[in-house]
Amino acid sequence: MKSIKTRLMLWLMAWITAILGSTGLYFYLHDYGIDQSDFQTQRTAVRSRLSLSLPHGIWQLDDENVRLALDSELSWPSVIAINVKGESGLNLGRTRDGNGNLRDMLPNEHPKADDVLSIPIIYQGKEHLGTATVYLSHDALRARENQHLITIIAQIVLLDGMIFFIMSFNLQRFIFQPLARLQQALNTAIRAPDASGAQITHLADDEIGGIVNGFNRIVARTAADLVKRTAAEAIAREEKEKAQQAYSQLIATQETLVEAEKMASLGSLVAGVAHEINTPVGITLTAASHLGTATSHITGKLGSGNVKKSDFQSYLETAQECCELILSNSERAANLIHSFKQVAVDQTSEARRSFHLHDYLNEVITSLKPRFKHTKVGIDIQCEEDILLDSYPGALAQVLTNLVVNALIHGYESGEIAGTIVIEAHRNDDQHVSLSVSDNGKGIAAENLGRIFDPFFTTRRGSGGSGLGLNIVYNIVRQRLGGNIDVHSELGQGTRFKLDMPCIAPTVQHKENVA
Repeated sequence: MKSIKTRLMLWLMAWITAILGSTGLYFYLHDYGIDQSDFQTQRTAVRSRLSLSLPHGIWQLDDENVRLALDSELSWPSVIAINVKGESGLNLGRTRDGNGNLRDMLPNEHPKADDVLSIPIIYQGKEHLGTATVYLSHDALRARENQHLITIIAQIVLLDGMIFFIMSFNLQRFIFQPLARLQQALNTAIRAPDASGAQITHLADDEIGGIVNGFNRIVARTAADLVKRTAAEAIAREEKEKAQQAYSQLIATQETLVEAEKMASLGSLVAGVAHEINTPVGITLTAASHLGTATSHITGKLGSGNVKKSDFQSYLETAQECCELILSNSERAANLIHSFKQVAVDQTSEARRSFHLHDYLNEVITSLKPRFKHTKVGIDIQCEEDILLDSYPGALAQVLTNLVVNALIHGYESGEIAGTIVIEAHRNDDQHVSLSVSDNGKGIAAENLGRIFDPFFTTRRGSGGSGLGLNIVYNIVRQRLGGNIDVHSELGQGTRFKLDMPCIAPTVQHKENVA
């Protein structure tokens, strides 16, 4: 009984701690997200207010008005200093001293800050008067989050202790003590030939009381009549047979559940294969439809007698391109269906194999050409023809597709701007390859450059952007391909993603479905 009691109390403690900890963690993360959102909102508000309040004071050379505007923004604890530099030589800043009092900044003073916000000062929408630099710190936010975390932990510990004490007391009083008395009575009944003195008293009308009353009736019946004991043994044998039947039913139910699990696994596998086949089949249908439209068009011209040599050349080029798309994607779909058994064991979208990088880059870009058909953006591939990789072509295709489509959407405004995407690949040495995807589009703002690989970060939140594309690229390059990726960009100068990866990718351990 002591062993069961100890295990039960340990499990009780673990479950209470887990539940309270999970709840506390949820509220902490929820409040943390709210604090971060409030910080960004306040940051935007500071930019807006200073853009409105500073131009008039600087234009009027009213330093006192400018100082009052800066002091009002310093009321937010996250703002540690603001410096205003004007085109006319104005250099005015406000910050806090060690006691928290506001003072003027020294001309060459540069406060240590986590975030720096630069705000151009424009008077009446056209006259550039200078720049305001806001120095922001997360110390106040972190202090509040740490205090909140300490409070949550203290609450968890306190509640954990209270609940554990209350439940332990009740378990001891209402379960463990009656069970101990019942065990003692059972031991007495076992030692006494006629079960005399084995009856116990339990005043509470609960489940334990029902067990005690039943035990007392059994003891009285056993002591009164040996014949009833024989009947009880017969009943026990009958109950044993019922238990065996129940056990047989349990085994049958278990086998049914195993079969159901197999079917569920097979259904998931079929759904995955169907999803993989959907892309090449869709491309095949699109190419066939486009070829049919082009054929109808050239047939109409041929029937009217207005066909030109250039029309035939254009049609032949379209037909060749569509046939290549139909053939390559049909072969890909056929290979996926043929490798169904392999997919059942290996849950990756494409098995590892050796392939020539130059040919594979052209295949991937060919599959993307319909996306660029009606845009002003071209694609140029510059790759050494004898680079052989032993890697995961499916993963590399996903990385390349994400980078190219990302450049089209963000760098060229979905093809509205003319430009060229250049894909370059060359050996670094015998074991490593460099692959870069560069464009001459809009570029990436400096404040966003360090966050583009973060999950859920996007500059097109209201236009369908999820913020997961480049995060997926980063994880595939680092984990699946065993390489590194970095980015270089300037506004108006385009963007360049560079991948360094081994020619032989590291082995990836896959999970297996055991049916």
